[in-house]
Amino acid sequence: MNRISTAGAHNALVQYMLKNESALNSAEVQESTSAKSTTYAGLSTAGGNVKLLVNLESEVSYSSTLITNADNAVTKIDAIASDITSISSIATSLKTAISEAMSTDQTSRSTYQEEASGWLTDVASILNDTYGGQYLFGGSDTNHAPVSVDSSTYPAQTSSSGADTSYYSGNDTLATVRLSSTQSVSYGVTAGDPSIEKLMRAMSMISNTNPLDDTTLTTALDLVNDASDGLSDISQTLSDTSSRIQKASSHLSDINSFATTQSSDLKSVDLAEVSTTVTTLQTSLEATMQAIAASQKMSLANYL
Repeated sequence: MNRISTAGAHNALVQYMLKNESALNSAEVQESTSAKSTTYAGLSTAGGNVKLLVNLESEVSYSSTLITNADNAVTKIDAIASDITSISSIATSLKTAISEAMSTDQTSRSTYQEEASGWLTDVASILNDTYGGQYLFGGSDTNHAPVSVDSSTYPAQTSSSGADTSYYSGNDTLATVRLSSTQSVSYGVTAGDPSIEKLMRAMSMISNTNPLDDTTLTTALDLVNDASDGLSDISQTLSDTSSRIQKASSHLSDINSFATTQSSDLKSVDLAEVSTTVTTLQTSLEATMQAIAASQKMSLANYL
């Protein structure tokens, strides 16, 4: 009877030891990783809210993607705005040149024609700028240069010419950036914009009209004035859109930070508490092992 009781006690101690070992291993992993578990299953066993954690991690991932896209859009808008500023500067120079040309004799205006021709080429080059390997002013067609002022593509304009965007081979679809699951914002401008078209037409008619008469200069000046006003509006729209996207990105960053913190709280452990648990379990395990050793000696003595 004593042998049976001793064996039962011994087995109970062994089971208790194995349970302590398992608990100690888990606690030591928590102490080394600062996490309740490295798996969702383990987290669930540890009493963690796995469903909430998955939702929070999904929110962190989604908001991170939106933030990256928003920041890229702002950088792209900055590049477009810089190009529009350069084009506006050329428009200002063109207005000055036209005013000067109007005060000179027709036979002395070739210099202004050469300047206009050079500026036409410069603006075309700006409109073929790229960012990240993508053309900025071609609408959704970002893989091909959208502007060509070659005479075979863009015929010489005159004072009687109407709007002509034959220099432009892109489309009217602007880039968009998603700011939430329900909100997206379009941004940018195409080289076919009416303000840009007027500037292109003015430069073309000045550089190609011989002799360069006052009627052509007056028509060109009206076009450039309209173009300058339009370019100013474009710059303001770009600035407003950039601010809107940056504000949304800031809001997304707040959401991302909150979700990241909540996710971390769900996964992390109190290191001081876990350290105490490890020490307690180690002490308990040592005591259990000593008890098992004593039990084995007692069993042997009873047998003898």
